[in-house]
Amino acid sequence: MRKLILINFILAVSLVILPQPLFAQKQSQCDDVANRGHINVLTINLLFSELQERNTRLQRIADFAEQQYRSGEPVDLILLQEVIGGPLAGTINASTDLKNMLARKRLGYNLRYRIANGVPGLATVGNAILSRCEVLFSLAQDLPFVSEEVFQDVSITLKRKVIMIYIKVPHYGRLSVYDTHLCAYCNPDDRFIQTEVLLDFVNSVENFVPGANPVILGGDFNSNVKVPEELPVYNLVTTGNGFIDTYAVFNGCFDCCNPPDISGCTYAIPGNPFAFDLFTGLPGDTVRIDYIFSRDLGSVLNSVVVFNTAPDWVSDHSGVLTSINLR
Repeated sequence: MRKLILINFILAVSLVILPQPLFAQKQSQCDDVANRGHINVLTINLLFSELQERNTRLQRIADFAEQQYRSGEPVDLILLQEVIGGPLAGTINASTDLKNMLARKRLGYNLRYRIANGVPGLATVGNAILSRCEVLFSLAQDLPFVSEEVFQDVSITLKRKVIMIYIKVPHYGRLSVYDTHLCAYCNPDDRFIQTEVLLDFVNSVENFVPGANPVILGGDFNSNVKVPEELPVYNLVTTGNGFIDTYAVFNGCFDCCNPPDISGCTYAIPGNPFAFDLFTGLPGDTVRIDYIFSRDLGSVLNSVVVFNTAPDWVSDHSGVLTSINLR
């Protein structure tokens, strides 16, 4: 796998040094981040299966980003999972739609998207990152195929992925950003194996890029630290690889989701009309499974769960918004 990563890295770097006119559009820049002294990161699982209100849900995210911009705290990075596209959804992909909604508000973002799964001629599902900062290159890595039991004894094999962008923050330096989505209806041991591959990819890429770059790793990890069988994934990311859980550190908690206090929960918040099992129709369990981790960055300035109250639902998940000091 290391050889494959190296080849992809060389190809990506070669793209960076090609003459600028080959690029169709000038990239957005984030000149304000260094002056601000911190970077703002949002992760949100978009819920691929709900189509009727998809545009409304995306518009709420765009409206939120506009509010943040006007408040002086723009969302610099938006990490997306379950990004649907194809004829079934009536769009190239939902991340492109969101980018266009933001552009209509004069909010410029650079988009990088990779397909994880798909049914030819029908639909695709993938990961995407929207960045206000210039993207120098992007990579992706498939995670191990595992069987996921979606209903009773009905199992399917799904592909999961991690996508990475290497960004330039003017007057600060470079920063690596990773966005992933681990298996949901799988054996916790299989999810742990996916995490091992994920972190091997992260560490391999970081060994190739020049210097010691700060790293942000976020997404839907489908791991609840209150479940003993799922805790090893969290421990591997944090204790095993030097990442900090930004929400837990800022809020002084560990599991952070203890209903009826749902302020730290990220999935199936009571009252969320999108949070139900597709097969049984029953509400999902209220848990914290979405995270933003950081490594070799400054202290956590703020971290909150957003899109967790009516009428602001955008998915069966809520989002995590974290502000991290650059130094």
